[in-house]
Amino acid sequence: MNELRNKETITSKELLEQVNFFREKEYEFKAKNGTLTEAEKKRGKFVELEHKDLLKVIRDEFEEEIDGGKISPMSYKDTYSREQTMFILTLKQAKQVLLRESKFVRKAVIEYIEKLEEQVKNPFKNLSFQQMMIMALQEQEKIADRVDKIENKVDNEIRVDNGEQRKIQKAVGTRIYQRIDIIPQLAENKKFVFQALYRDLKDRFGVASYRDIKRKDLTDCLEYISTWIEPADLRIAV
Repeated sequence: MNELRNKETITSKELLEQVNFFREKEYEFKAKNGTLTEAEKKRGKFVELEHKDLLKVIRDEFEEEIDGGKISPMSYKDTYSREQTMFILTLKQAKQVLLRESKFVRKAVIEYIEKLEEQVKNPFKNLSFQQMMIMALQEQEKIADRVDKIENKVDNEIRVDNGEQRKIQKAVGTRIYQRIDIIPQLAENKKFVFQALYRDLKDRFGVASYRDIKRKDLTDCLEYISTWIEPADLRIAV
């Protein structure tokens, strides 16, 4: 029997596996206790439920829900890579399907489903300390991965805010006046020097305006400004 998983639903394939598991156990129990019917003795084995027959039961039991789209068929590939149909049921719906099974099978599978429900409510129940630590670490890794993805999205999509835009403006002004101190004739073309630096920023970072520079590029932007050199033609006084 498959290991219990922390989940709120069960597929018709998984339910089929449990039904047949306990049908076989019921047959073995009856054979051991001499309570097999003549038909069961003659057959020599338990009656295995086929998936297609379970699907018929589900369609009959939940006809309204299926017609209303509350339960939708899903597809999976069988061992021959053929597309087949299955349903995903809530644990409550799975119990309802079992009403057509024998008392032995129904009781056993419902007990299995109730353990699934308990796992959903308390995933750490019946786990050893080591298992709990492993699960906790796995959950921490999932959270860290989600945080990394969010931070990466922020870095790649968030533009500089107003305060960061002012940092860029201040850095541009500082650099322009540094260049004017070194080459005084640039003062004659100061307007065009500013335009040249902002144009180079747009080209450098592939944006329509310095306001569109990504936050992750702010440090590179400020470093670029601090070492920027104006085009040679701007050093000629008007």
